[in-house]
Amino acid sequence: MSNTRSFIGKLFYVCTFFCIVSFFTSYVNYDVRGEGRPCPKKKIQLQFWCETCKEIREFKDCDTADYIWDFQKYKAGAGKYADAKVHQDLPEGWGCQRIAYSCINKDCVDYEKCIPHPGICETCMDDITSKKIWSKINFKCTGCGKTFDDPGVGYKLDERLEYIPTLKEPGKCSDCGKPLETVCEKSGTCPHVPSF
Repeated sequence: MSNTRSFIGKLFYVCTFFCIVSFFTSYVNYDVRGEGRPCPKKKIQLQFWCETCKEIREFKDCDTADYIWDFQKYKAGAGKYADAKVHQDLPEGWGCQRIAYSCINKDCVDYEKCIPHPGICETCMDDITSKKIWSKINFKCTGCGKTFDDPGVGYKLDERLEYIPTLKEPGKCSDCGKPLETVCEKSGTCPHVPSF
C-alpha cells in the first residue's frame, strides 16, 4: 500500500513539473519567423494589397493617398495624381494579421519592444498598447513548387467570421492538385511570433 502511495505521489510531482514546463515554454515562445518561412496560422484574411507600398491594407485606398480634388485629372493619372493613383482602388490580397503588443510607458525599458501576449507589461507593471501588423500571404504548392496569390481550388473559409473572409484551410494547386501551404512574403521581428 505504501509503495502504491509513493508511486502516485511521484507521478503527481512529475505531472506537475511537466505542466509547469509546458506552460512556461508556450508563454515565452519567441520563435521569430523570417522572410519566406511558414506563417503561423492566426488570422489569414482577404484584405487589399498595395504593390507600390508592398503592404497589406485594410481599406481599398492607402492612407498615403491624396484627397481627390480634380476627379478628371485623377482618372487620367495626371499631375499630382500620378503617384496617388497607384495607392487607390487596390486589388484584393490575402494577409496574415498579427497583433504587436508593447509597453505604453515611454520610460519603461520595454517601450516599443514586443510583448508576446495581451495583459500588462510585467517589467514596469504598466498598461500595454497594441497595433495590427500584416504580412502578405502567398500560397505555395507542395507538389510542383509554384507560388500563387489565391488559396487554390476548394479552400475553406472560417464560417464563424462573417464580415471579412477569413481562411480556415488553403485549397489545392490548380495545376497538379497537390495541397497548398501559406508562406509569408514579409515578416517583422514582432508580429508573427508567437502562436498565442
